[in-house]
Amino acid sequence: MVLYSRDVIYLYAWLIGLIERPGDKMRAAVIPKVRSRWQVEEVPVPKPAANQVLIKIHASGLCYSDVHLTNGDLPFSLTFPLTAGHEPVGEIVELGDGVSTRKKGDRVGVPFLQSSCGGRCEWCQRGKPLFCDQQQGTGAQLQGGHAEYMLVYAGVTALLPDEITYEQAAPVFCAGYTVWSGLRAADPKPHERIAVIVMGGLGHLGIQYSKVSGFETRAVTHSKDKEELAIRLGANQVVTNGEEIR
Repeated sequence: MVLYSRDVIYLYAWLIGLIERPGDKMRAAVIPKVRSRWQVEEVPVPKPAANQVLIKIHASGLCYSDVHLTNGDLPFSLTFPLTAGHEPVGEIVELGDGVSTRKKGDRVGVPFLQSSCGGRCEWCQRGKPLFCDQQQGTGAQLQGGHAEYMLVYAGVTALLPDEITYEQAAPVFCAGYTVWSGLRAADPKPHERIAVIVMGGLGHLGIQYSKVSGFETRAVTHSKDKEELAIRLGANQVVTNGEEIR
């Protein structure tokens, strides 16, 4: 995946709010076809349909899944051209018909899954809609957040606390959700310890989630330069292997 330097400057500038482009056109990072370069293009600003809202994007996190999507590696069909980005946060600027739970000016984030078959398939009946053949995902089947504006179903948006910035909130909607789902699925008991393996894009969130949930937390990493960060984020101990945890 390659962006020309001029396009990188535009992409960065609009994501941090330096560029205002009101009107009928907006800039979006477009993937023209599978295994192609991303291109920053002028495209029409979408209009919200019933139960949708239009969000002005203030931050859109980059995930390596965007690379897999570009390369056609994910196990579902996609329609190109496509705008990726499944960690978008921003401000609601327009409401579609029937929207009553959100208002203009709301600060919101958007998860990956926006809709599924609604309980008709086995996966949805088992509470696993991410495996549904009819899923509609942000930045996959639906246009994503690597743009100045995006459409989203109002019912899936999450209101952001005033205390956190857009930049802090964006990765929570993929990396953060992934880590929290793992911690929840592990179902640790109050007397148990949590080991977070590797201090990367997910691990640094895992330490914070474990600590704030009240668990004694161990960070496992071979990177000496990350030991101080792990302690600062809440790890009770930093080790290099499983034996040291005992």
